[in-house]
Amino acid sequence: MGTSHLKNERGIALVLAIFATVIIGALVAGAFFVGRVEQLTGSNTVWATQASGAAEAGLADALATIDGVTYSAMPVWSSASPTEYAIATRTVNGMPTLVYTDSVRRLNSSLFLVRSTGRKVTAGGMVLASQTLAHWVRLAKPTIGVNAAVTVQDPITFNGNSLDVTGINTAPPGWTAADCPTGYPDAGNTDDLVGVRSSTTTGAGASDLNNIFGYPTKVVANDPTITSTTFEDFLDYTFATLANQPGVKVLPNTTPYNGVGPVADNTQTPAVCDKTAPLNLGEPTRPAVVPQCTGYFPVVHGTGAQLKFAAGTRGQGILLIDGDFEIAGGFEWSGLIIVRGKMKITGTGNKISGAILTEGVNVATAGSIAGNATISYSKCAIDRAVLGSAVPLPLSRGYAQLY
Repeated sequence: MGTSHLKNERGIALVLAIFATVIIGALVAGAFFVGRVEQLTGSNTVWATQASGAAEAGLADALATIDGVTYSAMPVWSSASPTEYAIATRTVNGMPTLVYTDSVRRLNSSLFLVRSTGRKVTAGGMVLASQTLAHWVRLAKPTIGVNAAVTVQDPITFNGNSLDVTGINTAPPGWTAADCPTGYPDAGNTDDLVGVRSSTTTGAGASDLNNIFGYPTKVVANDPTITSTTFEDFLDYTFATLANQPGVKVLPNTTPYNGVGPVADNTQTPAVCDKTAPLNLGEPTRPAVVPQCTGYFPVVHGTGAQLKFAAGTRGQGILLIDGDFEIAGGFEWSGLIIVRGKMKITGTGNKISGAILTEGVNVATAGSIAGNATISYSKCAIDRAVLGSAVPLPLSRGYAQLY
């Protein structure tokens, strides 16, 4: 009987060993599975966070780089005409695995929807995670009242045989309907202004009046609306607001700036306007020498005691001068020039389309307008310059997560 009982238990050790192996294998496999899931979950969370960060970078880039001129040129988006402005896909700080794509929809005259899709991708381009964020944006434009081609607080001296100052609204030389969709010379005198306004005497003699034009009159001297208080209030508020906004081009030197002109970034395909170049002040010339910069209207701030342009300098936008301003020939500008000190124009080939507002244009050698200069009031150039200085501002502090 004892022998038979022992024979019945043969092989039990093998069964138990196999059973234990199966259990242990299942536990190990389960541990590996849970660990793998946790690893993938952690990776997905990291990738999603990186994609969200890329989308945030895209929103910041869109708000910083798209100017008011571009915004205002967009057609209003609708379901029947779903047109939007798309920005080429870019990388975050040169990291090829973090990219974003921006787009802007214009909803009405001043309201825009900016969207940015950030993606985390592999080196081969496979998308690991995607996140789309959006901002409601409005354009904040400065209010600048212009009532003459040249507005001065101090007396102004004219000493040019070939001088031409006109308040008759004209487009900048060579500009077409593509450059001036609005503000083109009006049918009547609706947009025309006087040539020169001064809070004191103008210093314009009889011969000078032959070269000054305007409507309803050429010159308004002793203008009671131009006082030191109103001029200072305008400069202190508008000037300071423009000078302190993001993206202003600062020119600190007192030595002459020669040959300043627009710059194209040829490293991109197609080439674009290089708005980061310190001396890129836009392209006012038509036909354009650098067509990529015809829509770039920067705010330029001269912070030195004197700013001097000479030898073929050109640009467009709003030019702010803290000290004195001298133009010494071959200067071309479309937009606004606002000077807190004295202004002096000499030399030949100077062409200004838009308007000049200067606090001090003293007589004699301290400041004057002389030489071969053409100063023409242009509503179109001013409107474009103001749009170029417009700042896109989010309607709320945070962004909306779309998907």
